[in-house]
Amino acid sequence: MQPSEVSVVTRTVREVPLGETVDLQHLGEVFRQRGVRSDDDALTLIDFRNSRTFDVVALVYVLAMVGSRIAGERLTRFRLPLAVGALDALHRQGFLQAACLVARTPLPVLLALEDVERAGAGMRTSSAWTGDAREQILQHLRDKRVFGLLLYPLDSEDAKLAMVRRELGRWTEPLALALFSRHLKASAEWDVARVIVHEILANVQEHPHASTAVVASDMVLARDGVPEAALTIAVWDDGESIIETLRGGLISRGSVRIAPPPTTDTFRVHRRGAGSREADTIRTSTWEPEVTSDDRDLLLASLFPGISSKSGEVDRGDDGSYDHFLGCGLYFLYHHVIDVFGGALDIYVGGIRLTVEAEDDPTSSAQYLVTLAEGLGTPKIRGNLVVARLPTHA
Repeated sequence: MQPSEVSVVTRTVREVPLGETVDLQHLGEVFRQRGVRSDDDALTLIDFRNSRTFDVVALVYVLAMVGSRIAGERLTRFRLPLAVGALDALHRQGFLQAACLVARTPLPVLLALEDVERAGAGMRTSSAWTGDAREQILQHLRDKRVFGLLLYPLDSEDAKLAMVRRELGRWTEPLALALFSRHLKASAEWDVARVIVHEILANVQEHPHASTAVVASDMVLARDGVPEAALTIAVWDDGESIIETLRGGLISRGSVRIAPPPTTDTFRVHRRGAGSREADTIRTSTWEPEVTSDDRDLLLASLFPGISSKSGEVDRGDDGSYDHFLGCGLYFLYHHVIDVFGGALDIYVGGIRLTVEAEDDPTSSAQYLVTLAEGLGTPKIRGNLVVARLPTHA
């Protein structure tokens, strides 16, 4: 399918209809079909007109792509859903407000002309609950913004601490904890805030030059006809990428291993890409990247305990020993996501997607499967996007 393009004065307009369901799979497909890139000069119209349901991670991915285009002074506009319920959902999830803050521009400037007057039509004036009690609780939590999209400025240490305080507060909301206790695959409802959210946000705070973070979340309960029901927590920041910071540490110091790992995990590494024919490899968390390591290897190394871009000498204890928990943020995160909750962790940097999950091959010697995908036509994003998916049960 060729991009739909018409000449308007000297600028090319590319329309990108997202379809009825906006999720990462459909998003990637339509971006590839329409030739959307973060570095082209076409005025790109992201068309939600026929959209009815939205995956919050897909919405954050759109924001990350918009952020990359805005940073390069490349225009992006939105067409709003025609269905009132879908427009209401975008408002309720905070997408339009977050888009304004990411683009640093008023909403009317971000909309196609015919949508400017409709922009306020989806503002919720009442809460009409529908469905069973569990769905009513979820709707109530969405209305209270426990679920949805929240955007945070990161222009000072106080702002970063305020983000952490607010996030930990909303993830210990009593109704949310009750849902987690009953529907997550572990009796560890407090660990959603204590480990999952805390470690993702701690990772954001380590990224140099981050000015903005978006935290997105939603919970889909397991029931008939709902595949892959899960609590999804996604955080995007516009700072220097994980790959860039590790590469900088390698160039300046020659090594990013700041402490030995407290334990050794084993990974089967599967690489996917256009024309890729690489065989799977086995790698342990004792591995250390080199200056010549490619971007995928650097992103993989960020999972390993004791790997960090922090510069300078690492302090030792009085007995000369290391703190074995240095550089363990992502290590704690994937262990909890996978081993405690039975879920999966995704990390998006540039045009690379890393997924780590439990190994499912009984003949493999590995504990975890890492899939590194690159070069499949998906637009590059600015910064870092971390997504934790924790399966739910009935």
